[in-house]
Amino acid sequence: MRVAAAVVAGGLAFVAAVVFWPMRRSGPEPIAYGKDVCAHCRMPVGRPGFGGELRDGHGTLTKYDDVGCLVHAMIAKRGEIPEAWVEDHATGRLVPLLGATLVRGRPGTTPMASGVVAFADRVSAESFARAEEGEIVALEQLVEESAPLAREEAR
Repeated sequence: MRVAAAVVAGGLAFVAAVVFWPMRRSGPEPIAYGKDVCAHCRMPVGRPGFGGELRDGHGTLTKYDDVGCLVHAMIAKRGEIPEAWVEDHATGRLVPLLGATLVRGRPGTTPMASGVVAFADRVSAESFARAEEGEIVALEQLVEESAPLAREEAR
């Protein structure tokens, strides 16, 4: 009888562990403006259309108030970042970073003065770049240009 009770208890413990084990999360989460804090600069995320999110290999999500902060965080992690999103500057909707078109304009126009905003579609990005005298810029270029700055910040 004791053996059967032990088997049943062990089985219940296994089922409970499987059911209540934290699942690795994926995908972006809504940004709570004024409540969420940028993981890079520690400023409150306060303006829609400028920020982004990274989710690391462990499922940990970090939020950023400026695309520049997100790029610096990517460089600092120096590893694989399975998921990343930026806010579409036109709608505030989070879109995959690798599918977004990035525009670099005047530095003072973004929360942390990077001057970089993202768009879900290239046509909107080109229109914005013309209107703001900005330029379409590749993520790789931003990373290359920001890498020395990120190394200096780490010291």
